[in-house]
Amino acid sequence: MTAETTPADAPSKASGSKTVDLRDVVKAVLSGDALAARQWVLDARGVDWTRVPRPTDLREDELALAAALVELLAERSGQAAPAWTAQVGPAHAPLCLLRGAGPRLRKRLELESPEPMRRRNLFAPSDYLRMD
Repeated sequence: MTAETTPADAPSKASGSKTVDLRDVVKAVLSGDALAARQWVLDARGVDWTRVPRPTDLREDELALAAALVELLAERSGQAAPAWTAQVGPAHAPLCLLRGAGPRLRKRLELESPEPMRRRNLFAPSDYLRMD
């Protein structure tokens, strides 16, 4: 099975036996489950981000989040992001990833969000999901 033919219900092979399933982190982030999202990031340490395949079963806004997260985590680990992320556009509407953020905090996040997030109309603190 190649990276291009990964079935929608299979986790992504990203490095040897190390697998990541982008759907899990997307679901955790969008549901506000910060603990699950942070655990996913910890479990994904050591992944070869250049080999993470594009998920085939996410809606456009979910795919925008997946691409932003892959780019962010690849950048933080000193790796290049997979080529597919460059082809993914922004979310249709601005999305603040901090639940309950008021107007002032939202405005600040629009300025401080990591670049992969801002480019996709997603807003979070500059240290979002940073685990080091």
